[in-house]
Amino acid sequence: MATILIVDDEEPFRELLGDVLEHAGYRILLAINGRHAVELLERERADLVLADVMMPVLNGASLCRLLKSEPGTASMPIILMSAAGQRVAEGTGADAYLDKPFDLDQMQALVHHTLPPGTVPAQGSPPLDSES
Repeated sequence: MATILIVDDEEPFRELLGDVLEHAGYRILLAINGRHAVELLERERADLVLADVMMPVLNGASLCRLLKSEPGTASMPIILMSAAGQRVAEGTGADAYLDKPFDLDQMQALVHHTLPPGTVPAQGSPPLDSES
């Protein structure tokens, strides 16, 4: 089962993404900021990180640069999300980018496409039909 780490300082948004991706068959880890994400990744393995750019403590761009610079996490796919525009992700090494707000089906399709080959959801569920 593929594990996705969702990093966002806004609890309702973090929980929504977690619920949607869990329903699609992924194992979900949640972190409130970049520092918390790093601490989680020291104990847990993730197949993909979905991180907001604008966060306190350690923002998503800095988290991405840090993870991409470490041998143990350098190949881990990272999707950055932001309402500030794609330019905030430039030079971070991110594998993909999502403009906020985004459609949940679009997010799921990008997650599925960005995951390493052979990493699939437990249920193999198709994306939800959502209006978000």
